[in-house]
Amino acid sequence: MAGYWETRRRFRYYNEVVRLARKHAAHGAAVLDVGAHETRVLQRLDWFERRVALDSARVEPGVGVERVVADFDEFEVRESFDLVLCLQVLEHVGRPRPFARKLLATAPTVIVSVPHRWPAWTTDEHLHDPVDAGKLRRWTGRDPVETSIVEDLGMERLIAVYRDAVLTSST
Repeated sequence: MAGYWETRRRFRYYNEVVRLARKHAAHGAAVLDVGAHETRVLQRLDWFERRVALDSARVEPGVGVERVVADFDEFEVRESFDLVLCLQVLEHVGRPRPFARKLLATAPTVIVSVPHRWPAWTTDEHLHDPVDAGKLRRWTGRDPVETSIVEDLGMERLIAVYRDAVLTSST
């Protein structure tokens, strides 16, 4: 039986996330993947010196990838990250608004993906289906600088890029 990553690694939305990361954080030194689970997308972001996979449960080992098992709601971000990824996670979170806003406070560039308009009955694991751009905006409190909608196996995913998300004292 194929594992989680083996059944998903060819999904087009991962390619789009890598493309957007290269476009919006080409010179980044550190990236954090929140809710990384068993994906290995960080291995494809090989221009980053530091790649950190964070999840509240199991984190798949990866070459050149640090693993952190922690709940992001309780995780104290002590390091500087240039990019944060949060792929297919927000729909699972009980309180997506503070979670999303913490993501935006963690790095100047944040890439989020969510199931786009999936019916509520699609999976019991999703707490917030259907998700669309309006709901994502309510959660984040802002508009993304770029969005993409990518279809895999007949299901769409909305990918949103937020730039200069971290507020500085000079603004």
